[in-house]
Amino acid sequence: MANGPQTSPDRVNVMLVSAHDWFASALQAVLEPEGFVFARVRSARVALRDVVQVSPDMVIIDDGLPDMDAAGLASSMSEGALKPSIPILVYSPNFWQENEQAAAMRAGAWDIIKEPVRSNLVVAKLRRLLEIKRLIEATEEGSLSDLATGLFNLAGMMRMLRVLGGASRRHGTALSCVVLGPTAVPVADIEAVREHAARLWGHGVRESDVCGWVHDAELGIVAFGTDAAGVTTMVRRLIERTEADPAGGEIIPLSAGIVELTDRSAGEGSGARIAPMANRIASLSGIAAARNALHEARKAGGGIRIAEIH
Repeated sequence: MANGPQTSPDRVNVMLVSAHDWFASALQAVLEPEGFVFARVRSARVALRDVVQVSPDMVIIDDGLPDMDAAGLASSMSEGALKPSIPILVYSPNFWQENEQAAAMRAGAWDIIKEPVRSNLVVAKLRRLLEIKRLIEATEEGSLSDLATGLFNLAGMMRMLRVLGGASRRHGTALSCVVLGPTAVPVADIEAVREHAARLWGHGVRESDVCGWVHDAELGIVAFGTDAAGVTTMVRRLIERTEADPAGGEIIPLSAGIVELTDRSAGEGSGARIAPMANRIASLSGIAAARNALHEARKAGGGIRIAEIH
């Protein structure tokens, strides 16, 4: 156990901190069929003692613990041994007021699970947070650009997204994100595809837009002053350009996920009143939504899919 539990790619280890059997049973009934595996503890003291050994992919905290409130445990975990990339969620019972939910978010919770617990919504929310977790871990490298192609890497994309997000709010202009990639994955030669895609896509966007690698052969583009409909037109233009290129067969057919980020892209407006990680989560949420939409488009056979940030 010293190195933590071994996990398969589809398995999600959840530390559930709950003294309520009914809540634990309800949550496990919803999530276990989706590949979530639970390590349940009944007190904050045991949770803080065992969190390193459990090595969770996420933590869910129930209100009503015998030795600490949910906000206090979220704060202790986010400031202690739990890695900053691990999502912390807090269960909000019916009697919780808005100020109590806000206190949990300020203390380090990423999101709230509210009553009633709807299975589809909870699973979608947790999948989104896991994608944000992966994106956070991918931005830990110091460089902001991909040396081979000259485009931004994910860390560079996030830096520029905060800048564009602030400009979008100040000027009241639209801001959208697309994640574009081959429909058929995995690709045989990622480096070759990246080099070719950088030439076709990276040089086919406006100077006011920002593009960079989100993952492998998936290119993210943040379009300033453009709504989802405008980005859809841009994607179709990039697809036509790729299909017309003699070497386009390495990449086509293409799929894309799109999300409009307006007023949601960087979360800076209330940054002074919430945990520092919340700004990063808000910034990554749009890219995560676009990437998830790309994956959904691939599963459906390809094409363009527009998502919303809930």
